Amino acid sequence: MKALSIVLIVVLGSGGVHSVAWSAAERVYTFEADEENALPAGFVSGMTGQWKPTEWKVRKVDGNKVLAHIGFWNEDPEAVFPICWVKDAKAKDLALSVRLYPLRPPAGTKKAIHDGAGTDNYYLLRAVPHEQRVRLYKVENGKRTTFTGKNLAIPVDTWHELKLVVSGNAFTASFNGAELFTFKDDTFKDAGAFGLWSKPNNVTYFDDLRASVVNP
Repeated sequence: MKALSIVLIVVLGSGGVHSVAWSAAERVYTFEADEENALPAGFVSGMTGQWKPTEWKVRKVDGNKVLAHIGFWNEDPEAVFPICWVKDAKAKDLALSVRLYPLRPPAGTKKAIHDGAGTDNYYLLRAVPHEQRVRLYKVENGKRTTFTGKNLAIPVDTWHELKLVVSGNAFTASFNGAELFTFKDDTFKDAGAFGLWSKPNNVTYFDDLRASVVNP
């Protein structure tokens, strides 16, 4: 059974969520101090497009707390993307990484397509297990455009690390410690927030979201 696609890291550009100024620093979100079955402190969830809400909540897995995205296995609406971000974050240049555990969908899972629309603007780095690749995109006024990517094995039901370094207009992606590619784009120039992104039909665990802000 193939796993579904997972998008893991978001850097919001102009037109994204409102945020306040940050000082340059490293921040690590482990979720250990957060309440189970609720959003972590300081996070807010939303959605590109219009559809029924999925869930972002803290869960305990093997004695460790994680941030889980709980989607609908059998439904995959077009242009609908759940997002969970750090609501007071603001940065232009930063290194952002997260550990992730994509879960395998149950046997017999099928897709049901719906129409959706969105108005958010952001860059995102996506690991796609069923396509065996990592891709970099932009979403501008809700429309997703592929920039570049690299094919590589992404097993499900195991932990991985995805990292994005933003320096000026350059975006450098790494997966499990290996650098994959660098791409340059000038679409969004303002500072923005950061967080996690998924598809509505994904169930994924995230942990140790780490942000090293160079230029707030």
